[in-house]
Amino acid sequence: MSTMTARLDRLRAIETGRPVHLHKFYRRNKRFLIFGAERHQYRNTPLDPTSVLALEDDLGVQLPPAYREFLLQVGPGAGPYYGIWEPQEIVKETEGDPAKPFPLTRRDAEEIYNAWYAWVQEPEPDSGGGPSIEAPYPTPGCIFIGTQGCSSVTALVTTGELTGTVWDVWLDESAWRPATAAPASLESELYDLAAPTYLGPTPTFDAWYEAWLTRADVELSPPGETS
Repeated sequence: MSTMTARLDRLRAIETGRPVHLHKFYRRNKRFLIFGAERHQYRNTPLDPTSVLALEDDLGVQLPPAYREFLLQVGPGAGPYYGIWEPQEIVKETEGDPAKPFPLTRRDAEEIYNAWYAWVQEPEPDSGGGPSIEAPYPTPGCIFIGTQGCSSVTALVTTGELTGTVWDVWLDESAWRPATAAPASLESELYDLAAPTYLGPTPTFDAWYEAWLTRADVELSPPGETS
């Protein structure tokens, strides 16, 4: 986890230093290039054990180990999309009961991921963002850990065989899909530098977060200089 903090420090240093190779990408009055960084500004604040225990008590469930360790060593703030929420935001925005069974299965995850992956290879016109699966609302067995903008959030499963997996959720459609690597930038000239990263049907929090760090590093660094 300490390497995550070091990589966040590197991204912050690159953005605030505005190296020459990135000058042409900055727009007027825009402080950061990476999507969502205007909000989280690469800040991260590790939580103390008491705060993590209090969050688990408020939610009524133990947090997945990798995410729990992340909160203790890296902490909320910087992250994919608009960043990782603080505990109070998680408690406020999580709508189902995190301690009850998560309604989707590993088989569901595999089927919807395979359907989406096939769609990516040959997307159908006017089919939106591709296949997804519907879950009951409010959805038990998970917490919401951050927003992707509009009505989209990132969910972390807290019960059952999919505990610790991360999902992309479109709340207005009750649509769910195993999380893919978050886009680092919405600047098309930058985005093209990073090849798609597929995380499979059961993406873990660690893999999802590391993929964002890697994509951001690729987009901000000169060729051959990524960490």
